[in-house]
Amino acid sequence: MNENIKSEMQKHQQNQRLNAAELGYLWAQYLGDTLYVCVLGYFLSVVKDPEIKELLKKAHQFSQNHVDELTELFSSEKIPIPVGFGEQDVNKGVPALFDDIFMAIYVNEMAIGGMKKYARALSAVKRQDIYDHLSRCVKESDILLENSNHVILRKSMLMRSPVIPYPVKVNFVDQKTFISPFFSQMHPLTSLEVTAIQEIVNTNVLGKTLMLAFGQVATTQKLRSYFFDGVKLANKQIKHFTELLSEADLPSPRLLDAYVTNSTISPFSDKLMMYHTSTAVTIAIDNCGASLSMAFRSDVAVEFSQLIGRIGKYGKDGIRIMIEQGWMEEPPMATDRKKLAEK
Repeated sequence: MNENIKSEMQKHQQNQRLNAAELGYLWAQYLGDTLYVCVLGYFLSVVKDPEIKELLKKAHQFSQNHVDELTELFSSEKIPIPVGFGEQDVNKGVPALFDDIFMAIYVNEMAIGGMKKYARALSAVKRQDIYDHLSRCVKESDILLENSNHVILRKSMLMRSPVIPYPVKVNFVDQKTFISPFFSQMHPLTSLEVTAIQEIVNTNVLGKTLMLAFGQVATTQKLRSYFFDGVKLANKQIKHFTELLSEADLPSPRLLDAYVTNSTISPFSDKLMMYHTSTAVTIAIDNCGASLSMAFRSDVAVEFSQLIGRIGKYGKDGIRIMIEQGWMEEPPMATDRKKLAEK
């Protein structure tokens, strides 16, 4: 954008209040980035691989910068700064809970999620300063994604998407079997269906590994049971969707269970682990919704739809636990006019 135009827009908008979308996205980002500062800070305290350490440093710095920028913005707008997460939620000095390579894969998935989240937020913001902030976040996510791809590739752990043959000619669908509900008449998986299934499996593989680790170190039986319920849910989805890939003679992503160590000492507070799980649930539902839009095959579409319900139920169970423990911060909300009128 022309700098003069940009300057004029900033001058015109400087006294505008944040709209609902801007406030909501920035509030959620603050909580997310304070969590990432804690997690990445812990990773930095235990990582051994020099290359992965540099990747973690960059990711940690980006998240810390976001927290600083949002703290300043909320203060200037006279918005209460969320509690989020801090030093009280990290137990540094405890043994590593994850292997180094998992930390690199974690940053990779964090970058993928960040690009989607920030791109969506950009479409809803109007203030130039907020647009500039989110644009930087997109660029930083792109940097982290590229860097983490290179690191994971060099470690021979990059989860590549399956390869299918190029079309030899242009064809048009002329059979109703393309959308048939009968399994015997279903078409082979399309390239986008393969992509959607692969992404669902990748999300579940990472989520399962986190739940496995959290269940191993959580301080109460109730939380351990909740996290292991998440492991069971992820296992079920991984099994089902890898079978779909296998039926199409396509490879499946490898599991990451082996990258959880034997440590039983938690590096994180129970509150942080529960919120992290809630974030993972949100990402999983978002991925399922996007995947559903790419599914022509009825069995794939039905499975995506049912998965949203199963994950949603698991997420609600987690929210109940967080509310019971007093861990869930209330997000910005519209005014309840009816409640005001009753006072």
